[in-house]
This record gives sequence, structure tokens and C-alpha cells, in this order.
Amino acid sequence: MRTRMIRFFTLIAAALLMLATVTACGDEDSGAGPSGPAREYTDARGVTVDIPQNPGKIVTLAEGALDAALALGVIPVGTTSARGQTKAPAYLGAQASEIPIVATPRGPNLQQILKARPDLILVDDTTASRNSLDELAKIAPTLLVAKYAEGWEKYFKAVADVLGKPGEYTKVTGEITTEIGKVKQQVTTKQVNGRAPTASIVRWAADGPTIVGGNSMSSWVLTQVGFTRPAAQEKINSQGRSGNKVSLENLDLIDADYLFFGVLAGKEKAAEELSAARKLPGFGTLGANRSGNVFPVDGVPWTSGSGPLGVKSVLAEVAAAAG
Repeated sequence: MRTRMIRFFTLIAAALLMLATVTACGDEDSGAGPSGPAREYTDARGVTVDIPQNPGKIVTLAEGALDAALALGVIPVGTTSARGQTKAPAYLGAQASEIPIVATPRGPNLQQILKARPDLILVDDTTASRNSLDELAKIAPTLLVAKYAEGWEKYFKAVADVLGKPGEYTKVTGEITTEIGKVKQQVTTKQVNGRAPTASIVRWAADGPTIVGGNSMSSWVLTQVGFTRPAAQEKINSQGRSGNKVSLENLDLIDADYLFFGVLAGKEKAAEELSAARKLPGFGTLGANRSGNVFPVDGVPWTSGSGPLGVKSVLAEVAAAAG
């Protein structure tokens, strides 16, 4: 009798589990929408999506979206790890390091995102999550919030519009404008032979550096504060966070009055890699190296995906270099 009762309750439990699974699948197939007041928003694809009027739990699946959200005072319930790092970008500090990682640049972890129970998911075109928009939309309203190549200001404005933070947007951009003015005063005193100093930006790897071009966010910052880029580097296209790979035999191509030496694994790792690079043939003879103007920096805001907090980070490192 006892054995039959156990079998009976086991069958009931299995049936209930199967019913729950089928129901969940049906919900996923129908797509997810806002549970409260909603509004229409047309994202960077030109697709109109119903999003929450006041998003409370957002997931950011791109470094730029995370940066922008934090700058606006919004802490996501899930985010992506940074390139070359296992957590959120190190330059964003302790606050970001506590956010659960639910994706990498190679793609999202749908199960972990589902557990976070977001009411809005933000993606851009810099990570592989852009290829999973349909799957993500079954969890929560999902936006391709911006295209990174269109510039950090337009990107930041889009995130502020989505999150309903126009006042915070104005405050942050005002702070950046003020800081640019201060750093520009420092750089102005660093003229070389009567001209503005040149600056080179590289992302270093074991097989050599990648020169970051003139249309990158970090290059924008350098130009704003009074640096120029070497002519050959100005022409390099880095709109999609790419650049121009240089062999170790041609290190002279990375030279300038100032050289910002980035590694994706963070500033401390950049300092280690710089020490090793100085032992390579050709690095020691660089003009920037001879004059003591090679500076290790966090390669994420300098050479990868970033936003207004990345701009502030780059400005702080430029100020230290020009101090």
C-alpha cells in the first residue's frame, strides 16, 4: 500500500512539473511585454518596442549601456563582463563589481537573465548579444539602444531617454564639459617645438599592438583637450572599436610625444605588460619612451566599449599624464 501511494504522488508531481514546463514555453513563445504603464520607443534598428514607462530592473548587455546607466544613477540587475575581464569593467569601480554577470561579449546567458527578472534589456552593436534579440525579447522588452560608432554622446542620450533621466544626462555632460576645460589648460602648457603635442593610443597584446584611430572615443577626448594624433593614426578607422594591427617589427608606427598604452585586463596589467614591452627591440628607442611619456591605462575605456564614465576616466588619466 505504501509503495503504491509513493508511486501515485510521484506521478502527480511529474505531471505538475510537465504542466509548468509547457506553460513556461507557451509564455516564451508569446513574447514578453511591460507589466505596468508602457510607452512606445523606436530603437537604433528602427523597431518600435513597448517599454516600461519607468524601468525598474534593467539588464545591460554591453559595456557602453552599463556605463551610461551607472552615470545616470541606475544600477542594473545584470550585465556583461568586460572584454579581457571576468567581471564588469574595472574602471567602473566597486559598485559595478557587485552586479551579477549574465553575459559575456560573446553572448548572453539566457537562463541567468531570466532569473534576474528584468523589465527591460539594453543591447548595442558591440557584443554578440545583438544576435539574440528575438530570444531576449521573450524575457523582457529588448532594445538595440544605440550604435557605438555614432558617438558616446548620442549613445548616452539614447539611454537617458529610455530610462527617463534627462536631468541626470544634462548634469553629467555638463561635468564632462567643465573637466575638459580644466584638462585643456594643462595640455596647452605642454607644447612641443611650438606645436600641440601628439598622442598615440594602442591596445597591447602578446603579438603586438593595435593602434586606435582618430574616430574613437578616447581620440575624441584627446582632441578636445588639445592633443593631436599623428597623421597616419588619424586616418585609422576605429568606429567599431577596431584599429590597425602593427607587427612588433614596426613599433615605430606607434610613436608620438605621448603614448597611452592600454590592456583590456586593466591598468595594473597594462603596467606589467609595459615593463615587458620595454625589453623588446625597438620599444626602448621610441621617442615617447625616451622622454618618459608612455602611460599604462585601462584598455576598456581607452580602446573598447565605454560611455560618459569612461570619458571621465580617460580625462583623469590624461590630466595625470599632463600634470
